[in-house]
Amino acid sequence: MPKRQILCISFDRAVSENRCSSLEDAGYDVTAVTNIQDGLELLNRQRFDAVILGHRFSAEEKYLLAVDAKEKMDTPVLLVCGATSDSEIPATRRVYALEGNTGLLSELSEMLAAAARPKAAA
Repeated sequence: MPKRQILCISFDRAVSENRCSSLEDAGYDVTAVTNIQDGLELLNRQRFDAVILGHRFSAEEKYLLAVDAKEKMDTPVLLVCGATSDSEIPATRRVYALEGNTGLLSELSEMLAAAARPKAAA
């Protein structure tokens, strides 16, 4: 079974390296960038199973990426939230930064499992 492709977009390079290391240890293939524009360009060139979006970007940047990923590529987005829930961002799931990599891995696993389930007929 091929590894799941994850795009990790985090403002802070040290946080990104730590997050990516945990994701790789869990069996994911991770591509990391530190700005929204690079993330958007990658999403337009390559298919990812999920996007993990860090909380330190502006609400406008997070919104733009989340909408692009979901509407154009139907890619689920896991938003790492800071002190607020970022409720205006149309993410598939949310996890708080304080939950650390354990919370991130748990949410990502649940999100990918839900995305793989067949959609119920309307």
